Formats: sequence, structure tokens, C-alpha cells
Amino acid sequence: MKTKQVEVFLFNNIKHGYETVCCSDMKGCEDYVLLGSGMATFNMLSVVDVNREQIDALNARKKEIQAQRQIEIESIDDRIQSLLAIGHDGEEV
Repeated sequence: MKTKQVEVFLFNNIKHGYETVCCSDMKGCEDYVLLGSGMATFNMLSVVDVNREQIDALNARKKEIQAQRQIEIESIDDRIQSLLAIGHDGEEV
């Protein structure tokens, strides 16, 4: 299994009172106080696994977008039908 080492920094968020780990030293961020730093070793997933996760995430996002657009389309169709009903008074056009 392939591994990767990354320098990480531990911060305390003084505004909200939580700790967080970041791979940036976050200089200039007023709400964070540096508590320490170190090296983290990550066991990397295989390219096949990473690609599968990305494809799954993209397919989920695609379904979400399709559902949102379908709602918008149905709303427009409802407005069209409403306008057609208002314009129709029973006489031939």
C-alpha cells in the first residue's frame, strides 16, 4: 500500500472553541491560534477506488441537479397551464 506524508497544523478556533487540523499554516486568520504542527502519514487508496468514489459522487450530484431542474420545469409548466386557463373563456379562437 502506498503512503504519503503531509505536514499538518493543529489550530484552536478562539471564536467558536474547537480544534481543527489543516495542511496550511493559516497565517493571517484572526480566529485561529496555532497549537502545534507535525507530520501525518496517509495510507493512500488505489486509483481504482478513488475513481469509483469520484464517479459515485458525480452521479449523486447529477441526480441532485436533475431533480432540481425537474422541479423548475414542472413549476414553469404549471404557470403555462395557468395562463392558458385564464386566456380560455370557452370561445373559439
